[in-house]
Amino acid sequence: MKTAIVAASALLGSVAASQHRAHPAFHKRHYAAEEICTVYTTVYVTASELPPTVANSTIAVVPTPSSTSCTESSSVFVPGTSSVFVPEVSTPVVVPTPSSTSIFVPVVSSVIVVPTPSTSCTDSSSVFVPESSSVVIPVVPSSTEVVYTPVAPSSTPVAVPVSSVVAYTPAVPEITKKASTSAPVISTAPVPTPAPSSSSVVASKPVTSSASNSGSYGSYSQTGRVVTKGGKWSMTYTPYASNGNCKTADEVKTDIANIAKMGFTTIRSYSTDCGVFENVVPACSAHGLKVIFGIFLTGGGSGGKGPFSQYADEQLQAIIKNAPKDIIAMVIVGNEFLFNGYGTAAELGSYIDHVRDALVGAGFPSDIAVTTTDTVAMWQSQGAALCSHIDVFAAQVHPFFDANTSCEEAGDFAVSQLALAAAVCPEAAAKGEYITEIGWPTAGDTNGKAVPGVAQQKTAMTKIMEKVGEKACAFSFSDDLWKVPGSLNVEQSFGCASVFA
Repeated sequence: MKTAIVAASALLGSVAASQHRAHPAFHKRHYAAEEICTVYTTVYVTASELPPTVANSTIAVVPTPSSTSCTESSSVFVPGTSSVFVPEVSTPVVVPTPSSTSIFVPVVSSVIVVPTPSTSCTDSSSVFVPESSSVVIPVVPSSTEVVYTPVAPSSTPVAVPVSSVVAYTPAVPEITKKASTSAPVISTAPVPTPAPSSSSVVASKPVTSSASNSGSYGSYSQTGRVVTKGGKWSMTYTPYASNGNCKTADEVKTDIANIAKMGFTTIRSYSTDCGVFENVVPACSAHGLKVIFGIFLTGGGSGGKGPFSQYADEQLQAIIKNAPKDIIAMVIVGNEFLFNGYGTAAELGSYIDHVRDALVGAGFPSDIAVTTTDTVAMWQSQGAALCSHIDVFAAQVHPFFDANTSCEEAGDFAVSQLALAAAVCPEAAAKGEYITEIGWPTAGDTNGKAVPGVAQQKTAMTKIMEKVGEKACAFSFSDDLWKVPGSLNVEQSFGCASVFA
């Protein structure tokens, strides 16, 4: 028993010494052959560095061989197993500081004494444990006291898993332009329906992808309603002049002709006001362009301008009465509805189903996709409740608002962000996944690596078209001078027609 207590004390001393990064706890000095093999212990102990008393500990004590001769290598052999190799630990083991200043020696309730091995020490001498297949396991006391067992750290660094990208959430953009409360089809100049703020929620720096702009993008692309040409699909278009009034019919005709000349096959409209059916749709028909129709929603629910309101239903009825069936690319109900806090996903989902039923009931083909669009962050946080209501997946992606993304990286950012958002609704995304806004400003304040400018916009839009052009709506045809500048003074400066001219 005395031997066991001495061995335990030596072991504790070695731990305390190693905590100070001092000399190794046990030193072994090798002399010439036939000389003495001396084992001694250096112990650095303070009262605060020893662990508390641990009951029911079991310590195996190996008596010192009688031989005074020792060679460089020895091993401990346990029958039925290979030799046990204990690597040197370079990192000191931290021993918790006990609450008491007294020095305790663990109480050893049982000691297993291994018989003395052969007195001769050879190059491959071994210490044998008595023939037994049983393993002695110390009984853990019923006390709730936690026994800390130091674990030698691995020399191989442990890889810390990288979590999925977390979406960045900016402040809700201020919208000052209110939608007209009059009937959607109007020929005079109303206050325009606010086009969405470009400050959409984006995720932090994505993993760069090598995905290119090629191949099929879901079954919806086979319906003939999504048509691409030369790596391009759609451009957002609002028929508002710089002062917020509606453009004239001639101005609209000129704009649509230019969009067609740039190689786009589709425009995205946000609402049905400001002469959409009088001017925009006829001009698109003349140039063979399709239209993504929008039903713009705000807050207030059915009693305001939200889902099932008169305001919303007037836009729906305008589409039913005036939209040529073959020109419709898809119908988007709401724009960043969740991001702006206009209502709940359940409320929006019910209205999306209502719009679909109304269109089919009015004789529109059932293959027309009805969906909504929101920011990446809102799809991640609330969008799952919408998955069963949408036909295809659509999201808003704006690389400029990620401070870690430069204009050269805008295309890869778009690929990563769309994949991140579309993963929320895989069934809808399998039918088709689209970016309904993406652009880069020509003026405003720098946002980290994102620098506004004409040259930067050209670089960004080129990269975006290379990566996702066939399933993205370029934002936007012209600068929206009727908007407020926004926090980075860029909201008015996303017009990108000159890039494609």
